[in-house]
Amino acid sequence: MPLAASPAWQWLEYPQVDAKPNAAVWQSTEREWTPPLILDWKRENYTVLVMLAGTFEWSGGQDALLERIGRISSLQAVKYWTVTEQRWRQLFVESYALQSADKSGRRANFSLEEVKSGKPLLFYQRENRGISEGVYRMRISSKPGRIVVTTENVNPLKAFLVSLIGVGEFQNSYILEQKSDTEWSYYSTLRAGRGAYSLIIGGHDSSFINRAAALYRHVSGKATDSEPPLAPK
Repeated sequence: MPLAASPAWQWLEYPQVDAKPNAAVWQSTEREWTPPLILDWKRENYTVLVMLAGTFEWSGGQDALLERIGRISSLQAVKYWTVTEQRWRQLFVESYALQSADKSGRRANFSLEEVKSGKPLLFYQRENRGISEGVYRMRISSKPGRIVVTTENVNPLKAFLVSLIGVGEFQNSYILEQKSDTEWSYYSTLRAGRGAYSLIIGGHDSSFINRAAALYRHVSGKATDSEPPLAPK
């Protein structure tokens, strides 16, 4: 089934179903980007922008996708390809749902009812490296045939006690749209705001792409460590 032409904010084309996803990274000096209204993000510049477009086969129904998104603890099983070490590694050392913005308030995964409620949901995650450890707010908007997920940090992201990325400046989104009974499209966008410390964030294109690919594979129900990696070097 042919896909419609991409809107202006989508810079990547969708591949054929279950083909390798398309992914790219841009620096703030390369191109101006205006977020779509559906994401409810402020129009501001970015330090790094990462996009991935994929199309996958899925016959489990929309509720099964929503339940998958709500199982925050399952992110600990996600693996990504580390270019530095040339091997697959666990992406998130910790990942769990929260009752409040205090990371000590650990709770069970979000239920389907909570995911479909549209209310903000809080979770904590810690990568095996990098600066993305912190508490995040997730918003999920769903209607038949479409799921929109956005996340952003609710506390500054730090390294060695130094704040590198301010509140709300590390944002991620993915939009899923049903194309047929067994086919869904997936478009993710990660934006590090202009307050990000570019010397830390910049220069890691392959790493950003492999992280985006790992999350795409996870949401679409694929093995996250399946060969080959999207950005091997």
